[in-house]
Amino acid sequence: MKANTFFIQLKNDLWDERIKFIILFFLFMFQVISSILSIFYLEELFALFGFDFIIPIPPTGEAAFQDFFGDQLFFGIIIMALGTMSIFASNIENGSISFSLARPISRTEYALARILARIMALVTPFFIASFIGWIYMGIFFDVLPLEKLLWSLIPLGLLFIYFGVITSALSTRTSALTAGLIAIGIFIVQFTISAFAPLELLSPFTPANIWIEILNSSNIQWDQQIVMKIGLLGGWILIPLISGIYSLNTRDL
Repeated sequence: MKANTFFIQLKNDLWDERIKFIILFFLFMFQVISSILSIFYLEELFALFGFDFIIPIPPTGEAAFQDFFGDQLFFGIIIMALGTMSIFASNIENGSISFSLARPISRTEYALARILARIMALVTPFFIASFIGWIYMGIFFDVLPLEKLLWSLIPLGLLFIYFGVITSALSTRTSALTAGLIAIGIFIVQFTISAFAPLELLSPFTPANIWIEILNSSNIQWDQQIVMKIGLLGGWILIPLISGIYSLNTRDL
């Protein structure tokens, strides 16, 4: 019975997130196609406007996706913060959470279903757009090895999920706007300290940067370093996830 209530809540939440999914899908699709075209046709675009300027970037699939991922690194994190800042706060403020919890569902199941549905709606478009971009590039240009694309997507996806989860946890105790601002503040601090040793160990950006090495490597080796960094990102996600569930369970609603 409990499993059924969890999946019912998850299904309903996923349906509620459909508009966010569609909008983000088109945004990410526009970005990935733009990145591919800019890498392969940048010289022609400059010539079209009368500029004799050549960017010293080789027109390769790795360069195209590194440009796309680099652009989406900050955009995706901001989207995760803004997209999850009201996940619990709005329901707590208007009292609708009481109606949701009146059903035979625990607060833990409710929190997990809400977080999972919202993060899937925000992260999945990024993965789908990347894969469609890879197909597009394979039709017209030299294809990027699919294995490189998939493995480089993992640390980026986990980084996005981390910031979505940490904003969700904040949303259990603060207003939506406060949760979003604090999450963006955490993002700025952690991004800044990732450039300074040994403080870099306190930032999830440090293990997430493995995507650059994977994308630019001549061949992918599933070594201990990759496993360790991906596992470390998983640990970064678990901390705010457990904290958020505990916070919701202990809050007087």
